[in-house]
Amino acid sequence: MNKIYSFKEEIIFKTNIYDIISIALDKKFSIEGNNIKGIFQINGEYLINDKEREVFNYQLPYINYIDDIYDISKINIDIDDFYYEIKDSNILVINIDLKVDGIEEVRCIDTTDELITHKEETITNEEINTPKDNNKYVSYSVCIVRENDTIESIIEKYNTTLENIKKYNVINEINIGDKIIIPYERN
Repeated sequence: MNKIYSFKEEIIFKTNIYDIISIALDKKFSIEGNNIKGIFQINGEYLINDKEREVFNYQLPYINYIDDIYDISKINIDIDDFYYEIKDSNILVINIDLKVDGIEEVRCIDTTDELITHKEETITNEEINTPKDNNKYVSYSVCIVRENDTIESIIEKYNTTLENIKKYNVINEINIGDKIIIPYERN
């Protein structure tokens, strides 16, 4: 999946901007958890009046939190669009559209047997004290809590009960990004 994130910043110059002669944009980004962090490097040359020139160089910090329902470990970040305008004779308004390729939505995973795999996490039956019955085996769904989810909406969505969820989870309150193990038995 591709997403476009818009960035807008005003740079205030010490002198008036008669005209922009040249402008360049460079970027440097890193991924820290679910944050895209980076710096936009803006530099160039402008006219103060019809003859005098001045050089400019600004670093504009950037941070964007990506909801943890998305996996951003394999993303590619690039500039989709870049434009500017002069405002009030001494303010340069920078507009940048950042294109992020490779975002994947992490969905609830249904599994069977004794193993649950979610991203790089592994949970075994022993770790969650799964009751075992020789005539049945337990399958699980790992649900990542999303915005507007409630315990009641999760119970309804997975056709289960609060008691069944409490067998495998400590539920005091739920927050966005929490992982809830939802068991169901099969014969």
